[in-house]
Amino acid sequence: MIKLIASDLDGTLLTDKKELSKVTREALDMAISNGIYMIPATGRSFKAVPDMIKNYPGVEYVITSNGGVIYSVSKKERIYQCLLEAESAVKILKMERPANVVMEIFIKGIPYSEEAYVLEPEKYGATQYGARYIKETRIPIKNIEEFAQEHQEELDSMAFVCRDIEIKKALWKKLEQEIPDIYVTSSVGHLLEIGHKNAGKGNTLLYLMEQLGVTPEEAMAFGDADNDNSMLKAVKYGIAMDNGTKACKAAAAFITASNEDDGVAKAIYRFCSQ
Repeated sequence: MIKLIASDLDGTLLTDKKELSKVTREALDMAISNGIYMIPATGRSFKAVPDMIKNYPGVEYVITSNGGVIYSVSKKERIYQCLLEAESAVKILKMERPANVVMEIFIKGIPYSEEAYVLEPEKYGATQYGARYIKETRIPIKNIEEFAQEHQEELDSMAFVCRDIEIKKALWKKLEQEIPDIYVTSSVGHLLEIGHKNAGKGNTLLYLMEQLGVTPEEAMAFGDADNDNSMLKAVKYGIAMDNGTKACKAAAAFITASNEDDGVAKAIYRFCSQ
């Protein structure tokens, strides 16, 4: 009786080459043809969501910015948003930033990054495919703090790129201790993502499900990273990828194969073909 499937993209629905495999496409087509809602749910901004996902037949809603925004594909507009509080954004900008940590901000679905990061993503921990993604999607800004200050009331979310894991942990702790109205999470090892305290994929997915008349018992969600935990806990069929983080697997009700082994497709066939 599955009526809705929500899925993270990177490391989950997509292969490591950022592609949809043939097997996964077939599974999605089967689910959609049976009237199941397919909801991409990502930490990416809307502009950075691949066209193959936004234009996939049957995909109407896309959750972006770790639950900060929901877009209607057919209307080409956002139908829900949970922006960062301007006061919180200002406090973040005033914090002393460790050396070699760069900032990204997301405004109206568009990602902006410090120029140094866009020029050399690998220097800050990006993989080969991640570097290509950064260069293709980010708008470089020389003075990101000034730019963010100017748009403090329009921020979907913010992020810090921290190659040093210990620095990332310390910054995460500092953010949570000093700024109460934020939600801090991480989709990949070198990234620290910040949204409104009421954001998060889980809260936003539940809001969308309520609008669509779908209960948690009728929903399935897939993820591989810490920013997927709330989404997996929000539904009955919370499924972590085999390549997922320890925390993600702990939040899941089920574990499927890896993203390179068509884990999403295998779980769809297992639970949606009954």
